[in-house]
Amino acid sequence: MTKKLWYIQQLDLFKELTKEKLVQIESLIFMKEYGRREVIFEPGDKDKVFIVKTGQVELYQLSPSGKKVIIERLLPGSIFGDLGTEGEGETFVEATTNSYVCSLQKDRFFTMISQYPELSEKLMKQLFYRLLKVEKRMSSVATDSAFQRLVKLLLSLGKKKADDSMEVSEKFTHEELAQMLGISRQTVTTIINQLEKKGLITRIQKSLQFTSSKLESLTS
Repeated sequence: MTKKLWYIQQLDLFKELTKEKLVQIESLIFMKEYGRREVIFEPGDKDKVFIVKTGQVELYQLSPSGKKVIIERLLPGSIFGDLGTEGEGETFVEATTNSYVCSLQKDRFFTMISQYPELSEKLMKQLFYRLLKVEKRMSSVATDSAFQRLVKLLLSLGKKKADDSMEVSEKFTHEELAQMLGISRQTVTTIINQLEKKGLITRIQKSLQFTSSKLESLTS
């Protein structure tokens, strides 16, 4: 098995395919390494679909004033690109860490999906989950206070550790959290300091740890 084929097999989208199917797919996929803050995708790119292999990428748009607004962070296995939207999109994608990203021509991607129904089901589930997650955060931005928005964001970014405890382990800066919520960096810093003083979150190096039920009680 080639190194490229092994990488493809590790992607969640392709894990259950037979080796014969993987070999057919291998010839369609191109892999490239991107450095931190290197742009991978920008408005006007319409001919490719991308899959994150390793690292992490960030989807964002620019406000009319030129301010960066982060839509979401994508981890390994996530898919992005122009999946058939009308008109020119407004989304940029850049690597937040050194990342390996797979790409393939959009027409070949949809041909591949139609040939293997098991891929279609996985793709739809992933995109539907992401859509719900983004819609939930956008709804929070529109209706909640800055305090509630940040608490809900921490809960959505957190990963379960044991029992009721969670951890936000990715290295999000206060500026990046602010860009996800449409508030100032100083506001994020102030709220996190308040939560820490009350013993509701604990900072351990670059991570934030908390009890999910305690934060959830602050969101209503």
